Amino acid sequence: MVMGIVIMEYSVSLFLILLGYKKGGFPPIVTAGVEGTNFVDPLPQALVITAIVISIASLALIISLCMRIYQK
Repeated sequence: MVMGIVIMEYSVSLFLILLGYKKGGFPPIVTAGVEGTNFVDPLPQALVITAIVISIASLALIISLCMRIYQK
């Protein structure tokens, strides 16, 4: 069960990364000579960072619950 949840969380992160991918895209840092249409969308990157933090917290909770169940 724990491994299934971890795999699902990683697949959601991969999906969000693929949503923000743009072939030939540049980081969203405004510099001279870079057009505004070639920027990569920064929102999926922020969502992935948030998803990673949430997945680590939920994994810690699930592991602690499994340890409690095993002790009983």
